Amino acid sequence: MSYGLRFKNNNDVVTLDSEFARLVVLESGTWDGLGQGVDVPFGSPVLTDEPPLVFVRPETADTLCFCTLSGGAGAWYGFSFKGIVGVPTRGRWFVAAFKSVPTATYGMRLRDGSSKLLFDSATPAAQFTRSITSWQYIGSSSTGQGQTRLSWTAPLNLSSGDYMLLNNIAMDVAGLTSRQGNMYAVWEYALDRLVMQVVGVDISTTFYNPVIFAKPMS
Repeated sequence: MSYGLRFKNNNDVVTLDSEFARLVVLESGTWDGLGQGVDVPFGSPVLTDEPPLVFVRPETADTLCFCTLSGGAGAWYGFSFKGIVGVPTRGRWFVAAFKSVPTATYGMRLRDGSSKLLFDSATPAAQFTRSITSWQYIGSSSTGQGQTRLSWTAPLNLSSGDYMLLNNIAMDVAGLTSRQGNMYAVWEYALDRLVMQVVGVDISTTFYNPVIFAKPMS
């Protein structure tokens, strides 16, 4: 930045800059439903071209799969996922983007050179806290429908208060030839770990997909 405004914290980390947007919490809430399907609408559409980032934190042991965002470029309306049919699911979520919204009735707003709103003093921010990129393969099992379920795990302090990025879980995993598999995220509070599963026909025993976590900043 050659001119403008920049804030640094006590660790000399830039926390606010007039050229770069922060990850901003646009909405947050809770869900409470059953595993056959949970639909969470946003209070108002998220007006970004790219999909907003949805972060979730189950309150109890849970499985999340078939995750989707509803809407499209310029107007995103909510998200949905499935768990285990008949099993209650509940937790907390927030949706974020690198785009602020005019919220404060007084305080400070910061815009970049093209008048894009980067910061509003009444809009909470979020911070990426960790990512898991290394996984331990723990085996496979048959689904009974001609497919195989492969599982990987990594230690994770589930009591840390971190939220998991749902967008990555919404992606399919490429197969070894031409087919793909569906991804599942299993929160195992009893063992304090996250288990990632992929169900498909020709899935590799090596798992490369990262899982990202973030937390709203108070």
